[in-house]
Amino acid sequence: MADEENAALIIKTGVEQLFVPLHQLLDKLLGPAATEVGLGLGDSVKVWRFKRQVRLLQEVKRLVEQTDKEIRPIATRLFFPALDAASVEDDDEMQTRWAALLANEATSVGSVHPSFIDILKQLTPVDARLLDDLCDWCEQKKTRKLILGNFLTNPELRKLFDANGESLDNLVRLGLLQTDYEMREQPYELGRPAQLESWYEVSDFTVRFVQACHGPK
Repeated sequence: MADEENAALIIKTGVEQLFVPLHQLLDKLLGPAATEVGLGLGDSVKVWRFKRQVRLLQEVKRLVEQTDKEIRPIATRLFFPALDAASVEDDDEMQTRWAALLANEATSVGSVHPSFIDILKQLTPVDARLLDDLCDWCEQKKTRKLILGNFLTNPELRKLFDANGESLDNLVRLGLLQTDYEMREQPYELGRPAQLESWYEVSDFTVRFVQACHGPK
């Protein structure tokens, strides 16, 4: 019996030694989530997600309390996917957007389309900030079009696009920005051919999405 126990101990010790480098890797990959109160990986993830869920609900409470609206039940098909996605979001700014989705739906049922959840999951913080900036620019200019030719005369707008090319591509991929073009005649410059004018356009759906990702008014 002693031999069997010793063999089992040797195997157990050997397995633990094999996992030492993996724990070190997880420490670097996951940071606080991997070392939470010295728990194993499975328990650490649970603790991490629970803490993020608590923060999310605190944000929802804060956003709702800024309004005088009555809280209504949120459909489970919206609540649980949003809660799950927000629990693994380590960026506080992005998690606040998740809280805003829940707060908006709780105070204005139907204001959050189910597709908003999948869209927000596919945005990086840089993507989300770029979308906010572009929508703010459109609102200030009272337009939904971001005409590419205007970039040359608008340094601020050009800087946004130049610095966030990958994010811009992602916004187009998700349908948050739509591309279009047309041939423009140039009647005042005889002898010159028609010129191609292209632009990005912000849709009503995009505006609804951006509004839903900010606290209810």
